[in-house]
Amino acid sequence: MTLCSTKFDTLRGVKTMTHRITWTSDPDALPDPLLESSGDGSSSHAGPPWNRSHLAEDPRWQLALRIAGSASFAKSALLSKFLLYVCDRALCGKTDEISEYQIGIHVFARRPGYSPGEDNIVRNYARQLRQRLDHYFEEEGKFEALRLSIPRGKYVPVFLPNQVTDPAVPSGEEDIAEHLPHTAISETEAALLATPSARGTRAMIIVCGLIVLAICGAAVSLTFLRSRSTEAPSAHLLWTQLFDKDHMTLLVPADDGIVMFQNLTNHSVSLAEYISRDYLSVKSPYHIDARNMADLDAQRYTSVADLDAVLKFSRLPEASPDHFIVRYARELHMEDLKDSNAVLLGSVYSNPWVELFQKNLNFEFNYQPQPNESVIINRQAMPGELRQYVNGAAAPSHLTYAVIALVPNLNDSGWVLIVEGLTMAGTQAAGDVLFNREAMQPFLDKAAANGSLKPFELLIETSSFGSNAPQAKIIASRIYSKFPA
Repeated sequence: MTLCSTKFDTLRGVKTMTHRITWTSDPDALPDPLLESSGDGSSSHAGPPWNRSHLAEDPRWQLALRIAGSASFAKSALLSKFLLYVCDRALCGKTDEISEYQIGIHVFARRPGYSPGEDNIVRNYARQLRQRLDHYFEEEGKFEALRLSIPRGKYVPVFLPNQVTDPAVPSGEEDIAEHLPHTAISETEAALLATPSARGTRAMIIVCGLIVLAICGAAVSLTFLRSRSTEAPSAHLLWTQLFDKDHMTLLVPADDGIVMFQNLTNHSVSLAEYISRDYLSVKSPYHIDARNMADLDAQRYTSVADLDAVLKFSRLPEASPDHFIVRYARELHMEDLKDSNAVLLGSVYSNPWVELFQKNLNFEFNYQPQPNESVIINRQAMPGELRQYVNGAAAPSHLTYAVIALVPNLNDSGWVLIVEGLTMAGTQAAGDVLFNREAMQPFLDKAAANGSLKPFELLIETSSFGSNAPQAKIIASRIYSKFPA
């Protein structure tokens, strides 16, 4: 495989797990950040490092427990643990233990001495925690007596009375003006409103003011809607589904360091090895010393094609900065793919996390460590389709292939978009098609149902020259009413 990589300096991470695991197709059996390794090498669920029994009668702790067990938090064990940890430490008066470093160790199983400046997992999850808390108090916790919040830039929870808006309309002798927006009024109007005998006139002025405000508001809204309809195109169904407001969306570029490692060792790295980092013990037949191999593993590399894709995704109007995070592949965790939406750039060879979803895809990548010897297997070929699509780097046509797939996340609560190519040119071609509205729209129309998209796969063909893909087209597709389990 021809590889041209750029060091991804803006994405940094640290080693978090060293225990050996055995590969299984069950994602729940893979390493979890809540697991810690014991002294004998075995793993067990790490219990909470705090004692909660003395807080049982505290209404603030009871609120924290209700939130952690609510529907807003039900599918995120890490967010629940995050919330309960900071609440316990705060209610015990140990706020000195509520820091990014301490949370990283006690909640996310980071090893002592890790650098929060290089590993930003706490900050990323804190953003999600604040959003889930807001959602809880907008829905399930609307009538809670207390409100719990985590101020931005801090991790110490704050408990305040929950201000529930009373929808009742004020009446009788109550001063209606107190419920209106504060606006400047003239001295004559002030004198008129202050006259006890002029309550009827005061009410009339208020009603007239409300009518004027309503008319102005309607005019502004109409003007805004007209400008939106003439200036902005209709919503892109794929982007609105992938960047919905209820989920964090993680964009995960390929790890080209692991590509170089596999090319240098002729050893294919599975997801289990990638998580546990057991592949580091593999020797290179090219007599590359251990120091250089370790340096290769320590660096963060991704391709120019992936950097270009990151830039394109960041410019989408649906990709709100509050719900969009770039996460390097080695910094990703199983929990992320259970709770969040995600975009995985690269195939199993360059982004091993794709392995979790590959077994359910019709177009299966069969990678070999030798360059240009990989193929895409068409598991159930339709009429006119090939059984295999071979990377033709040596042929005059220079054909190469790629796949775009939209699949449910591991909890079936969100979506994962996979963009993978047999070569860098293939991945670039898939990205070109993905962001080509004219090319995608007819297919998205077919995959749409009840305002959302069904799971799908697209097979892309392109003619490559070096690492560039001058033209690309969709040559096969699959749409699923229910994605294969």
